[in-house]
Amino acid sequence: MTRLQAAILIVLGICVAFGCGSAASNLRKYSQAQLTALTTRTVNASYDDTFAAAVDAFFDDGYTIAESDKAGGIVTGYLNDDRSVERAWVSRHIADKTFRMSVLLRSRGPQETSVRLSTSVNGEPYVDEDAINEFWTQMKRQVMIQEPAPVPPVSSNNFK
Repeated sequence: MTRLQAAILIVLGICVAFGCGSAASNLRKYSQAQLTALTTRTVNASYDDTFAAAVDAFFDDGYTIAESDKAGGIVTGYLNDDRSVERAWVSRHIADKTFRMSVLLRSRGPQETSVRLSTSVNGEPYVDEDAINEFWTQMKRQVMIQEPAPVPPVSSNNFK
């Protein structure tokens, strides 16, 4: 084996180890029913409260908001995986990864809103169940907690 072949095998091994492959290569196949069950919820809250909860859920999960259109019912956030160190040490062809999640909201009545998620990595559709489930958990917390609990007054009796 020549040095060039050895170098190519090492670089390919590193790429596999660091996940240089496309997002589509990791995409698990879902039926339409499974995908709908994972990505769609009906929230028992007004459209305004649900929209605010979606934005807050993005912030709580560390996303940067890329798009927010309340009238259109769309919120999009992204997380970047900065791979500049790998690019500097391994290969200049290693690209950063951007995980993007979009939320589509539709009012179904005064106290009911339909919410649908879509996710992608570097522009390719990608289903990340953990990220989706974490988003739903944050949404539940945000919708349920509309106002902070009142703080009981401090009395001098508490410090005896």
